[in-house]
Amino acid sequence: MNLRLHFVILAVAVSSCGISDSQWEKARVQLAEIKKSDQRYRPQMDSVGRVEGWGSKSVEALWEKQKALDSANLVAIDRLISQYGYPSKLKVGDMVEVPFLVIQHADDSAMATFYEVVIGAGKNGDLRMRDVAQFQDHVLMVNKQPQEYGTQIWIDFKEYKATGERYDSVFLWPVRDRTQLNEKRLSVGLDSLESHLRRYGIDPAKGYLLRRSTTVL
Repeated sequence: MNLRLHFVILAVAVSSCGISDSQWEKARVQLAEIKKSDQRYRPQMDSVGRVEGWGSKSVEALWEKQKALDSANLVAIDRLISQYGYPSKLKVGDMVEVPFLVIQHADDSAMATFYEVVIGAGKNGDLRMRDVAQFQDHVLMVNKQPQEYGTQIWIDFKEYKATGERYDSVFLWPVRDRTQLNEKRLSVGLDSLESHLRRYGIDPAKGYLLRRSTTVL
């Protein structure tokens, strides 16, 4: 465990100690401002993207502005968690999901840094375990580790050597323990693994799908 992660976990353990109601109110106000910043350009990007296309220069310009805000927001959330731990719903109300929102918009390495913090917030009831389960599986997958809840689907881009035709191998990322997996999924508000796989066109009996690369998932 690196020192940064150890420090963040330690901060969670002491988050409620010696923090006044006025400090929590200040944190709630800060989170509200961060939430506005997180959504500053995203709705506009969505609107412009639907009209001009997601690869347009207009969308690219908006995305550059949003990325700068995202970086600043992540720094602010890092400081807030270092001071308070992951803020509880009891203390900050509906702003409780803001740190999680910002963390999800960060890159994979930043998400991994807050891995234990987010899982702890889910177990404490401050975040929905359905969302935390998907976050947990994503971090495990990008670190080449088996996932816990079977939420993550992976795509490998391959080519038939004989014909040169490209195809996609779409499959369920390996799960650490398949025994009673559906019970585990249902306990956090996810549907069955079979239903999840069928949404991607994957036959549950096979656990994968082969398709032409031009096909959109």
